[in-house]
Formats: sequence, C-alpha cells, structure tokens
Amino acid sequence: MQQLTDFHIQLTPSLIACLTYACVWLICMLRSIGYRRLRNKVQAESAQQAGQPASISVILTTQDQCSLLRERLPLLLQQQHPDFEVVVVDMKSQDDTLQYLSDMQLSYPHLRVCSFPPQSKDISAERLALTLGVRAASKEWVLFTNVSCQPASRKTLWLLSSRCTEGKQMVLGYTRYANPKGWTGLRYRFFRTWQQMLNLTHASRYHAYRASATNLCYRRSFFYEHKGFADGTPLQNGATDIMVNRYSTAQNTAVCLHPDSFMFQDCPNEAHLWNHDRLFFMETRRHLPHHIGYRLRYAGASLLTWIHSLSFLATLAAVLLLNHFQLRSLSSQSAVAIPCVLWLVHACWRTRCFHLTLRALGEESMNLSLPLLLHLVAKWDLTAWLRHRHTNKNLFRKKFV
Repeated sequence: MQQLTDFHIQLTPSLIACLTYACVWLICMLRSIGYRRLRNKVQAESAQQAGQPASISVILTTQDQCSLLRERLPLLLQQQHPDFEVVVVDMKSQDDTLQYLSDMQLSYPHLRVCSFPPQSKDISAERLALTLGVRAASKEWVLFTNVSCQPASRKTLWLLSSRCTEGKQMVLGYTRYANPKGWTGLRYRFFRTWQQMLNLTHASRYHAYRASATNLCYRRSFFYEHKGFADGTPLQNGATDIMVNRYSTAQNTAVCLHPDSFMFQDCPNEAHLWNHDRLFFMETRRHLPHHIGYRLRYAGASLLTWIHSLSFLATLAAVLLLNHFQLRSLSSQSAVAIPCVLWLVHACWRTRCFHLTLRALGEESMNLSLPLLLHLVAKWDLTAWLRHRHTNKNLFRKKFV
C-alpha cells in the first residue's frame, strides 16, 4: 500500500505537467485556425462575381527605372476597365524615362506624366511624389502601386475598384513577392506573407494596422480632407502606413482578396536591404497611433511558437526528472508519449493550415522551412528593435534635396 501511495505522489506532478502542456497546445491549435480564415476569404471572393468598377487613377513613382517601365507599364495601361488612367511621377530621372513616357503617351492617351518641382527640399521624396500623383489624378479613387509591381491579370483594376463602394475610403490588396532567391529572398517572402495574413485578417474585422504603397486604393476626397501625408512628414519612409493606420476603421476599410487582384513585386534579395527595411519600420512603428489590438495579436502569433516549443521541452524534462529517467511503467511511458503525440499533431496541423492558405494566395509551399521561419520572427523583431535603439534617430528624418 505504501508503494502504491508513493507511486501516485510521484505520478501526479507528471500529469500536471502534461495537462499544462495540453492547455498551451490547445491554444496553439486554435491560433493555427487563423491562417484558414484568410484562405476562406480568398476562396469566397474567388467564387463571387465582380461588381461595377469605380473610376480610378493608378499612381506610381519612378527614378531611373526606364527598363522596368518598358516591361511593366504596358501591363497597367492595357487593363480591362471602362474608366481609368495611369499617372507616373518622375523623380528627376537621368536616363531615358521621360522620353519613353512621352512616346507612350502618343499610344495611350490615358497615361499622364508629372515631374518633381525644381526645388523640393525638407520633405520626404516618397510623400512628395505620391502627393503630386494624387493632385495630378482626375478620378475619385487612386491606386498606389510601384514600378517594380505588375498586376496579376488584366482584370486587376476592375476587381480592386469594384470594392471601392459608397461608404468606403480605402481598399487594401495583396502583394506577392516574385522570384525570391537564396536565404534573404526566402525571409522576405515568408515575412511579408505572414504579416499580410495578420494585417488583412485584422483589417477585415477591425481596422487596418498598416498598408504599403504597392496595392492600396484610396479616395482622393478623403485624402484631401485629412491633409494627405501631413502627419509624420519628417520621416523618410512609412507614409502610407501612418496615413492608413491613423484613419482606417472597420466601416471605411475594405479588403480585396480575389487572386486576380493581387500585385506581383520583384523580391529584394540583398541582405542589407532586409536590415534597412526592418530598421526603418521600427521607427515608423513608433508613429502608428492605433496599434494596441494588432500588436497584441502580433506578439501572440510570434511568441506562441516559442511558448509552445519551450513548454513541450519543459514537459518532457519534468516528466523524465520526476521518473528519475526510468520509463519502465506504462504510466510514465504515457506521460512522455502524450506530449510527443500532441506536438506532432500540432506540427502537422499548423503546416497544413499554412500550406492551404499559401496555395489559395498563389504562394509556393514552405513546408520544410516553416518551423524554422516561424521561430525566427521573434528574433528578427528583437534584432531590429535593438539596432533601432542604438541608431541616431536623425537618420530616419534625413532631408531630401
């Protein structure tokens, strides 16, 4: 009887450790369902028929990118849309950009070109270029994009502008990185995809946390009403992030997730660009006023991966220590087998949910590298935060001439 009592006293902490891990496991399983929400939205929009498109102006900026313009601009100009125009803002190019644009205007009357003023000091070049594009546009809605982007199909503008309905002030679209190469390319593609999964899902339910100027529709009258990019003007980057975060609500923001409405953008494959982007976003993040809800969700998504892994290892270690590394009884073997089985089920379930969402978005699978990439998110954020803490803040407010 004494031996039986000792057995139960020894086994009870093992059961407690397994139950604790099971609670963490259940939370992580429920979190993985969030990936499927975005997939369901993509599939739902794919099955819907596009509505009546709104008049829209496409705004893109360029600087010494004539070769890219030759490749990408015709795809925008040949969109199937009853009423649109393309506004190209030239940022003092020194190559054949202006000559090429002049030639294209002869064939495409809905192409408009504007240039930087001779003197443009003390203002972010990004903000000035986009503001000039909005002023030159003649349509009520504008689409901010980039010369390095190309539409997924000839119906991209139609699908995006069909979401520009009454009561909406901004429409967020999805952008895919194309042709990633090497480790840096993989990081870029995963991190942007993962962040867009979180942001677009959050925007469809609450408000948009951020939006890059690659696939964003905005109402011109709303832009002027809130003085455009006036807030945070000294910053180099993050113009659209700050503007969207400040004025987005659940009622005035829509999300377009039809696969034909996506933009494809050339993937940066240089490590220094990765470090630059992460560092500058840390400064932009300080100026995003509506952040609490999204940041909590973001922290949960990034930290849960580590919490799950560490709790699994801690459970195994606790069970082994409590049983003095002797797993002779069925109970002690079960106490080790249960966490291992739960961990394997979670790994398969998370990978499956993520893979199906990637497939719906047209992205390539990341099955083998997914566990490593998810664990590295917290490390990337911490590294960028530490670098930002030790960087002279005047760097982020550099003046442009």
